[in-house]
Amino acid sequence: MKLERILTFSIAIKRRATATAFCAGLALLGNAAQAASPIPVSKPALPFSREVLDLGAKPDKIISPPISYDPLSGYQGQSLAPTMGTSFLPYAPPSVGAERTPAGAQPVLYLVAKLAEGTPNLTHGLKWRVYSSKENDDGSMTMVASSQDQDAEFRLDPGTYLVHTTFGKVTATTRYELKSGVKTGTIVLNAGGIRLAAALGNDQQMPREDVTFNIYDMTYDASGNRGLVASGIKPGELIPVSAGTYHIESRYGNVNAVVRADIHVQAGKLTEATLYHQAGNITLKLVSAKNKTSLANTSWTILSPGGDTVASGNGAFLDLTLATGTYTVMARNNGEMYRDEFTVNPGINKVEVEVLTGNPL
Repeated sequence: MKLERILTFSIAIKRRATATAFCAGLALLGNAAQAASPIPVSKPALPFSREVLDLGAKPDKIISPPISYDPLSGYQGQSLAPTMGTSFLPYAPPSVGAERTPAGAQPVLYLVAKLAEGTPNLTHGLKWRVYSSKENDDGSMTMVASSQDQDAEFRLDPGTYLVHTTFGKVTATTRYELKSGVKTGTIVLNAGGIRLAAALGNDQQMPREDVTFNIYDMTYDASGNRGLVASGIKPGELIPVSAGTYHIESRYGNVNAVVRADIHVQAGKLTEATLYHQAGNITLKLVSAKNKTSLANTSWTILSPGGDTVASGNGAFLDLTLATGTYTVMARNNGEMYRDEFTVNPGINKVEVEVLTGNPL
């Protein structure tokens, strides 16, 4: 029988953080007054335990502090890392010791996992796999048992086993030798959580479906690329990761509206961050100078001030989300080429940009 766990959690935000502006056009806030605004001392209680321990939880509202990042020198701000107090009753197997194990019975391995020392046992999202320590001829190992639960109880033959524990993006492998009776173990994952949000520099909320995050580690492979930890993350998702520093990439749309920051995750704590974009949405259309009608079958090419191709497409209209700045547009229709310039300002509403056919190149 498993005793009931009583888990009590509390979150205390222990420090303020202020945000500085992005350099090189990646501004964190829309103006200096916003950048100087302090983060409130307290905020509505975040149920850290339920959201970290229950991976299926979806927060109704994202409450995230601004994050400060200087591309030249790295992360400058402070991640908000609530602390977590705990109080719980540990599990005690009903029979501990060989003297209570019937003769010939298989040994029992009972395991629980936690994010860090002093934190409660995890209650959701764990996967357990048990492998025989004896390698096969091809070097692989045979999986002899598995479980998906807050804890794991395995009845196995005497021997040595490797237990692979997975929680989100966190893994751990532990060796156990079973002889008789009940053997218990606690897997300390040395992990925390990341939850991300994004907004425009003027604090406009961005459509959730248009924003994604990628999480990278701080190492590079032989090709100069960072190791990818998780990709395609949506705002508000909680991602368990091992304690350490991570490189975050936030994309708004699918062209060039990208901002990046480095954040640090502590074991047993939740790190939240908001990345601020400077971007806008536009709709391009080629308009007849005679009757102001939009022309179909138009080929589009968008160029940066340096002449690099930023985006391209075909059709009477071209919808784009672009980083703020000035661009050159080339439109080809019916054998004629037209050129114009336009400027993108921060905003979530689409702005129509008309290219007139009056002066072909």
